[in-house]
Amino acid sequence: MDPNGLVSLPNEAARRPRGRPPSRAWAFFTPITEPQKQISAACRHCNQLVNYHKKWAQARAHLMKCAQFLQLVDSMPSNDVPQWYLAEVSRRQQPSHSKAQSKPMPNIPAVFLQNQTPTQIQTPLKAIQHIPVANGVNMSTTNGALVDQKKFDENVAMHLLTTISVEKLFEDKLELPFLQTLLVRGDVKMPSMNNLMTEMLDQCYDRVKDNVQGFFKSGLVPGTLSVDAVTGGGHSMSDYMATLASSHKYPMYLESVKSPRSGDAGANAEMKAQDIARVVEKLSTPVAGCVMACSTAEDIHTRQLLEKQFPAMYFHGCMRDALLSIVRQLFATDKGSLADRKPVATVPFAQELQQFALQCKDLGFFLPHKKIPSYLQQASEGTGNMIHLTARRRLTVEEAFIAILQAEPFLDVDNVLDRLFSGGGNSPSGSNCSSHLQTQLVKIVRSPQFVEKLRKYLDVLRPIHELFSSLDDGKDTLLLSEAYSSFSRLMQQLGSLSSLEDEEKVVLQALARQQQESCLGSAHLLAYLLDPVLLGEDLPPETKTEVEQKLMASLRGDGSPLSDSDKEALYTQYMDFKKTSSNQKTNKADTIAFRVLKERKTSPLQFWLAEGSKWPVLQAIACRIFVMPVCATRLVHAASEAAVSPILLRRKTDLSTSDKLTYVRVNSRQLQLIQGEGSSLAAFVKKRTVETNPNDITASMVV
Repeated sequence: MDPNGLVSLPNEAARRPRGRPPSRAWAFFTPITEPQKQISAACRHCNQLVNYHKKWAQARAHLMKCAQFLQLVDSMPSNDVPQWYLAEVSRRQQPSHSKAQSKPMPNIPAVFLQNQTPTQIQTPLKAIQHIPVANGVNMSTTNGALVDQKKFDENVAMHLLTTISVEKLFEDKLELPFLQTLLVRGDVKMPSMNNLMTEMLDQCYDRVKDNVQGFFKSGLVPGTLSVDAVTGGGHSMSDYMATLASSHKYPMYLESVKSPRSGDAGANAEMKAQDIARVVEKLSTPVAGCVMACSTAEDIHTRQLLEKQFPAMYFHGCMRDALLSIVRQLFATDKGSLADRKPVATVPFAQELQQFALQCKDLGFFLPHKKIPSYLQQASEGTGNMIHLTARRRLTVEEAFIAILQAEPFLDVDNVLDRLFSGGGNSPSGSNCSSHLQTQLVKIVRSPQFVEKLRKYLDVLRPIHELFSSLDDGKDTLLLSEAYSSFSRLMQQLGSLSSLEDEEKVVLQALARQQQESCLGSAHLLAYLLDPVLLGEDLPPETKTEVEQKLMASLRGDGSPLSDSDKEALYTQYMDFKKTSSNQKTNKADTIAFRVLKERKTSPLQFWLAEGSKWPVLQAIACRIFVMPVCATRLVHAASEAAVSPILLRRKTDLSTSDKLTYVRVNSRQLQLIQGEGSSLAAFVKKRTVETNPNDITASMVV
């Protein structure tokens, strides 16, 4: 205190930092320190990377669309809701935003809202309406507090089950510092781990299941079913996935079924067919068809049983599985994995290729580390005796090993192996092992037949690899109408290999032809016929006649036959469609719609939805055909995107719990992505006329 009686501050007191203090609202977006100085950060709720460029407005805009954050705010008491959130809600409710609020969901065209069942997915505008909570005076005398606590627990559980790593869900204690920072009420209790993985998991599962069923009910096109089965240990595990063509990049996980296997292949096929029929009847949307494995006689028998039970649906094999069967028979050395496969073609030189692949396993240590193609990982499951050699950098593999042959002094230099193996995760340890591998390397690459065998190895695998690349998960570059021509082109490429003998070419072509017959179904041939660009141009005359007869015998979506008038209309419309498409191809008088379809900027399904109203009966049939995928969608790909491993979950918990957790985690992410991206078919669908007879078979039956 100074002589005047005033309190004086010490000289060493810190000065207030320049500029305004950072907003506390950043804690709702990211846990990093000083986020206002960063350009981008991951949202703490959905883990999505957001480029906000040091602007809080950009981060706030993401939070207003983040489903996990909106669920968290939805469960908060009114006095805990952040002020910036209430201000943003008030701003968006101004008249200038009334038009934006009246927009429908992006994945459902407005013209179909009056004819479709409304979806159960919550929109952001619905989610941001917070629930009024009773005040502290009468909270104990009302049921409002109980309802709010229940909703709070469910939303927090949903947030945890869909965002944090799966490993933390099985820990004894779960630390949630970010939720403790956001929630300031002292009477709020977090769910226990036991409650989270039992009761709360069931509630979240029912919630996501209702949203998935609502999504399928609001679909513009019929759904398709995919079955991916893994056999081993006396039982089979079948993963069921369902897809809408309007959101084909985001398939929905349905369930996984574990069923015992007997020695009778016929009984196994009947059991599998019954289980697929059960899933088809349980779906909340019409099902156009099913894609399944096709590499075994049991798979083919299952498909035949389903075709008899559901004559209006389309069943065919997975093209990826058919090509994997070729790779296994040529390059896999484990004969046990092929014991139950249909022996239709004998490959006399398969053992030679398999032995060479086994010898090249040691050479794999010298190749640069690179992710193995997904199809090769499946082909080598249970074998462990395959190595895939591909072109690296500027030199082909063949040229690289020829260079090694010419550089013999390099092979004799000490510690070369140690330098090559340094940093390799699978490299052997010990000088004895390195010396052995060095000896093996020299012996293999100096063999007179090495280059010849390597050329043969690559020539056989190269066309199969190119076709596999077009079927990789997430690409979908191969259309259903191109499957037949792709198999035909594969057989031509195998028959033109100069490094093979004539007998070897015949055997390879027979093997590819057998897989073509096992994989292709009626949907492939009908799609090849109804693609305006292809028109079944390479079909043999007899086969084309059979396909046209199959088209004329088409059934309605509910399985009932066409009336005589519908059959006459179908024939007339098909002839007019074929004539119109042929004129556009030959006379170069193509329309814009045909031109973009020819360039594959649009799909045949989009063409038929937009331009098929001139042939309404044929349009309905074509739409049900072109929704079918080429390959079965796999749970492994969708689960990896959702950061969950079903195999790991089944090891840590029972099948029911792992199935529900996978369902919640995968489908909640898929629904969020679908809601953000919208339908790929909405712009191509035309409004249904009011005068349309509901009994007529038109595209309205499909969309």
